[in-house]
Amino acid sequence: MNGQAIPGFYYDPEKKKYFKIQSANASRDQPDLKYSAKNIRKKEREERVQSTVDVQIRRARKERVVRHHASSLTQICQEREIGARRRSHYMHGTWPGACMSGVSVRPRKVIDRPSGAPIRLFDFDPISKAVYIVHGDNSIKRRPLHPTNNDLPIPDPDFDVDSYLNNLPRSFEPWEELQRTTSPVSSLTFLPITGALATTTYGSDRAPVVHLSDPERDGPYVGQQFTPKGCIGIYASAARPHSSLRGHSNESAAEMVAVGASSSLLLFTRSWSGEWNTSTPLSNLSTDVLAVDWISQSTVALGCRDGTVRLYDSRSGGSSHILTHPFPVTKIKTADDPTRLIVSGLNDSLHLYDIRAPRLLPRKNHHHYNDEYFQNIYPGGRNVRKRRKMSNVASKNWSQPVFSFAHSNVDDIDLDVAVDARLGLVAAAQHEESDVAVRVSNMWTGKTVKEIPRHGKGRERMRCLKFVGDLDRDGELELWASWEGGISRFTW
Repeated sequence: MNGQAIPGFYYDPEKKKYFKIQSANASRDQPDLKYSAKNIRKKEREERVQSTVDVQIRRARKERVVRHHASSLTQICQEREIGARRRSHYMHGTWPGACMSGVSVRPRKVIDRPSGAPIRLFDFDPISKAVYIVHGDNSIKRRPLHPTNNDLPIPDPDFDVDSYLNNLPRSFEPWEELQRTTSPVSSLTFLPITGALATTTYGSDRAPVVHLSDPERDGPYVGQQFTPKGCIGIYASAARPHSSLRGHSNESAAEMVAVGASSSLLLFTRSWSGEWNTSTPLSNLSTDVLAVDWISQSTVALGCRDGTVRLYDSRSGGSSHILTHPFPVTKIKTADDPTRLIVSGLNDSLHLYDIRAPRLLPRKNHHHYNDEYFQNIYPGGRNVRKRRKMSNVASKNWSQPVFSFAHSNVDDIDLDVAVDARLGLVAAAQHEESDVAVRVSNMWTGKTVKEIPRHGKGRERMRCLKFVGDLDRDGELELWASWEGGISRFTW
């Protein structure tokens, strides 16, 4: 009685018995027979229809988006794609301006200008409270920001240690030189998980190099040095953010550093044992790579000299050209979502792109690169023929930005851009001839929320901008900048 098919019999699953199927002649006299051949065929047809309906219902349930586990990255991307949980007008329009409203435009010194050359680049270790700088062109130095425990006053129950440390003049220990490079330093990146320091150089009469060291564990002038083959210059590097290491497929990798070496992309992977491995996933591109940033746990965005923006995925090992900026790309940053990129370039260009909608709109009046745009960027119609050709032909290949931020940078590739996605702020260093030193904009509306004017007589390049702080722990966030040869901060 296992329900197997037996010729001439029908198995009733409710009664769990076999019944003989009555022929058409036998059911002629008794039309109400339950197990007649006609009734059995009718019942089998109903079962087939019901089976088809069940299959369709199960398929619809599998294809339907159910909002479970709202904290996962996949679910967040799905909700943003279908338009669920959109931010309110207050969060988009008012919140970034409110966060910057109380920030003072007067700089507060973090580190005074060292003797001799100014500070070109810097980075901060949040654990050991040490700052790393590039003094001059090629000298890498370190100094702790806070004093030791012996320098603190006598403990008191009502004593506020954090307030005392913040009000100290932070220049109490001599600089410790860690390394001298053979050419000017192009990037300085501190890796907070393993405490490593990655340094790249432009290269000149000496070949450009990538220097990797452990300042806390090893002594000065100790580290690993890599010299890429066939490379004439290294312009940018970026470390994978430590928050994106969760759930990464490559569990043996502690940290990864992406380096734009001339027309190639280099990846430096450090295992938990401390060993560095290098690979060249992209090589022989048609242009130089000037900007690099990680937009996800496995994807790197590349900004090139010819204005193209490429994405490289370490899982598939492939790359694609997704955006075209009208001018050379100098900086590239991730916005509030992996699909949105902030791209800074020459000729006062600072745009926010959405890689899902880079094409031009059907109506020309709604384009960003319309006739009004070219009239404003080239007042007076200088060189009319070339401008007409440029506006009608070249702009067709440019990607359509979501927003265009006010920016002043004509021809400097070193001016930095800092982004804080939680507050929706974009801070951009302006050209040294401008009266505005730093312009802070709203990421979600494109409007300017704060302008920090220049103070003093110095008009040096602002090569480094960083948002320093932790909103989750102490609720404070400061904007640090290389200011008049030293390091200054802008805070409440």
